[in-house]
Amino acid sequence: MGTVYLKVFVLGLVGRICMGSVEVNFVMLILGEDVNYGYFATAPMYDVALLRVDQQYPGLISNSSISVLYQSQDAADCAQAGAAMNNVAGRMFDLISRKRGFPVLFSPGCSLEVAPLADFAREMDVLLIASTSADTSFANRARYPTFVSFGPTGQGGHVPSLKRFLRKFAWTTVTVFCESMANYLNVASFFGLTCRSIKALIASASDEFTVYYEDFDSRSPKVNFRGMLERAKSQSRIIVIETREDIVQKIMIAAYKLRMTAEEYVFIYPEPNRLPLYISLLEPTEEFTGEVAVEAFLPLIVLNFDYPDWAKTQNVFEAVAETAKRKYNYTYRADEMVNDDSLSAYEATRAFSMVS
Repeated sequence: MGTVYLKVFVLGLVGRICMGSVEVNFVMLILGEDVNYGYFATAPMYDVALLRVDQQYPGLISNSSISVLYQSQDAADCAQAGAAMNNVAGRMFDLISRKRGFPVLFSPGCSLEVAPLADFAREMDVLLIASTSADTSFANRARYPTFVSFGPTGQGGHVPSLKRFLRKFAWTTVTVFCESMANYLNVASFFGLTCRSIKALIASASDEFTVYYEDFDSRSPKVNFRGMLERAKSQSRIIVIETREDIVQKIMIAAYKLRMTAEEYVFIYPEPNRLPLYISLLEPTEEFTGEVAVEAFLPLIVLNFDYPDWAKTQNVFEAVAETAKRKYNYTYRADEMVNDDSLSAYEATRAFSMVS
C-alpha cells in the first residue's frame, strides 16, 4: 500500500523533480538511540540503502545531498520521544529553508514521533517517508497528504480486525494484558502501538465495549501470571495478550492450571514479526509439552503474518553491521543483527528511488 501511494505522489511531482537532473536533498530525521529505529540502528541502514541505489541506478542520486538531523534523546518510551519531536521539526524547517533543491524527508521514528513531523511536512508541502510508523491515524489523507509509511502497516490492521472480530461474536467485555515497554526492545514498539490502538479504537465505541487493562513486567521477579488471570476471570471471558512468544506460553500454561482453557474463555494474541532470535510460540519446554501443550493452546487465537525468510536479507544486515562499526564506531550485539524496523528504512529508501 505504501509503495502504491508513494508512486502516485512522486508522479504528481514530475514537474518539480527529476532524480539525476535536479538536486534532491535527502534529510534523515532521527531521534535518540532506540535499539529498533534509533540512530545506530538506522543511520547505517540508510547509508547502505543509498550506496546500493547508486550502484543499481548509476547517476540517479549524483546531484543529491544527504543530511542526517539527529538529536540524542533519553526517552523511556515512544510517548516521551514524541513530546521532544517538535524541536526536531523546528530544526528540520531551518535546514530545509537554508538548502537548495527538492527536499525529501525520511524518518524511522515511532508513530508518536513522526506525527508532528507529518504535520510540518503537510504545511511545507514536502514528502515525508516513514519506515516504522504504522498508527492507523496516518490513513487520514486529509491530514497527512504528503506522508507515506513503509512500516508494518498490516500490523496496524490487527486492532481494527480485532474490533470487528469482537463485534461478530458479540464479545463486548475484554481484558488486555500489556507488556512493559521497557522489555524486549525489538518488539516493544509493536506492543505499545497495539495497546494504544486498542484503547483508541475501542474507546471510540465506549458505549459498546468495556475494556480492562493490566500492564505487567514479565521480567520482574514479582510477576504473577496466576494472579493476573484470576483478576481477568472476574472481569471478562476474552483476554488479549501483548508480549513475547515465550511469555505467552507461560501465561497459557498458567491458564491451563487454572482450568481456563476450556470453552468458557478465549485468548487472542496479535503476534509481532518473528525474528530469528525469538523463541517460537510452539517451542517445547519442560512444562510445555505433550497434553499440556495441546490443552493450553486450545482457546488461543493467534493473529500473525507470513514469516519472512531472513536468510535473503543476511547480506544487507552484514553490510549494515560493518558500516556501523567502521563509520559510527558502534558494534551490534547478536540481538541487533536482524532488525525488521531498520530493514523498513532500507526498503523505503530503495522504493523511493525505484519510483522516482
